[in-house]
Amino acid sequence: MKRFLTIAVWTLVVVAAATAQSPEAIRRIIRENPRFAEPTTAVYQPVEGKIAPAPRGYKPFYFTITSRHGSRYELRDTTYQNSLDIYNRASQLGILTPLGEEIRKTLTEATAKQSGMGSELTSLGQHQLRGVGRRAYQNFHEVFESGAIEGKSSARHRCIFSMVAFVDGLKEKCPTMPVDMEGRQSYMPLLRPIADNPTSNEEVVNYSRHKARNGVVAERLKEWRNSSDVSAMLSKVTTNPELLVEKCGAHNHFLFAYNTHHLLLFAENFEMDTSDLIARTFTLDELYRFYVSKVGVWLQWTGGIGHYYNEAFISYMRPLVDDIINQAQAAIDGKNPYVANLRFTHDSYITPLLTIFGYKNHGLRYGEDLERAATSVPFCKFIHMGSNLQIILYRNKKGEVLVRSLVNERDVFLPIESPTAPFYKWEDMVPLIRVNMAKLDASREKVIKEMNNQ
Repeated sequence: MKRFLTIAVWTLVVVAAATAQSPEAIRRIIRENPRFAEPTTAVYQPVEGKIAPAPRGYKPFYFTITSRHGSRYELRDTTYQNSLDIYNRASQLGILTPLGEEIRKTLTEATAKQSGMGSELTSLGQHQLRGVGRRAYQNFHEVFESGAIEGKSSARHRCIFSMVAFVDGLKEKCPTMPVDMEGRQSYMPLLRPIADNPTSNEEVVNYSRHKARNGVVAERLKEWRNSSDVSAMLSKVTTNPELLVEKCGAHNHFLFAYNTHHLLLFAENFEMDTSDLIARTFTLDELYRFYVSKVGVWLQWTGGIGHYYNEAFISYMRPLVDDIINQAQAAIDGKNPYVANLRFTHDSYITPLLTIFGYKNHGLRYGEDLERAATSVPFCKFIHMGSNLQIILYRNKKGEVLVRSLVNERDVFLPIESPTAPFYKWEDMVPLIRVNMAKLDASREKVIKEMNNQ
């Protein structure tokens, strides 16, 4: 009874924290942690405390993780250099304030660190994934001590080294653990199925993405950016905002402010502490405006559900979704040679995965009201460097199987009634995912029909 009450109380606390979001709620999150103003750039936030106990009599027997790589350098060196050039020209014209010069100095240092390292994993990224692996072993050591582990990675170096770091974390306590891990180009269709799976219809994907990125939300995004007031930031950084555009190469004031924030925040991924500088440069309202802008891009890029164009290209996630389900089912049936399957990929595949699996408060939803859509879920809390989905199977002596899911090492909930939530019956979770995939398939067929009728 005491154990049941512990689970019940813990469940109520988490459910209360996972209620529908709002602009006010997102502002509060950003106020408490300004890093979340740009979610996909933020460094991984390690979990604190213990996870919920399993229902009595259930023991974990299978583990799987699908993870984004840890902190990396910017994809291209030019991203830093282009912004630094603007600041250097402004400095030469004498229109930077002391704070503007401080930002220029920081960007100079960050550009030097970035040079030649485009897209590679940082030492912080390795540390993050090693920590995730260490805590996974602590939480589910019964699984990892019972058999061999398989790791598959995108062929990108940052994903391969993230996988190695995770396994290193596991092996800190169990160095003889048998592990088979590879990062191959041949795994790309599985781990990047929208872009790299030959069964994906490239014409359908491109058509759907083009429509999604040039529809109403795209117009709302332009309006949002054009109406965003960044004068507070500009007044702190420069004595002549207009010359930034006319003489220094800034495209416009919003993008100048947005890019400055992005690059200062991104520098934390290679262990530069820019938090104080960001706090002195930007207002809460400016950070919030950046946040909505960023999520607006992701509503188009990763395909938030709610419109058939977006849903059509998410439907090509099926190879990854099926692999997660099939490997877990094989473990239940005693046909999986591994007790754990590890997958390391990219953020644009983690986001739709959480949507397809149906976790409460974790699915992006398309909407013509940009601000409402961008703040309907706490996107900033579940997609950042190192973000991961862990699925763990439990079994009791009767052979009954329960499943729990952790997003960034925190339990998440499904829209399924269960007296043991966040633990659910496996046979209840799988049909939910199948239904969600079927809806996406229907959207894809609608797009194909539309294309054929043109």
